[in-house]
Amino acid sequence: MTGARSHRTLPSTPASAGEARRFVESALADSDLDHLTYAATMLVSELVANAVLHTGTSIEVVICPEADGVRIEVHDGSPQLPIRKHYSNMSGTGRGLLLVERMATTWGSDRKDGGGKVVWFELDGSAAPAFDILGAEAL
Repeated sequence: MTGARSHRTLPSTPASAGEARRFVESALADSDLDHLTYAATMLVSELVANAVLHTGTSIEVVICPEADGVRIEVHDGSPQLPIRKHYSNMSGTGRGLLLVERMATTWGSDRKDGGGKVVWFELDGSAAPAFDILGAEAL
């Protein structure tokens, strides 16, 4: 079953990551895509947290369900595209985009005409799940 596209606007506060997770979980359940919930909620949380940390603008989460997959977008008001940085193994930060890169089927970012950007990822429900997403060698 394919669900309808849905969106929610969130403030630039740390609590928005949890609200985004709940929104995605509900939308996936409504679209019979429960099997994607773990990866989707983890990844949307990372992207929303990055938007809160780096932009200070309102955030819009858009969910586009497909037959056996989903595209999730996080829109914000900053034109600065994300860059995956390489931190030391001892760093307590900097692994969010690595997580997105490893868990999503595909992901990317685009500047929007009028300002801001969208960072998005897609999950293919027919693909095998990634269990060792952050193996010791990746850290």
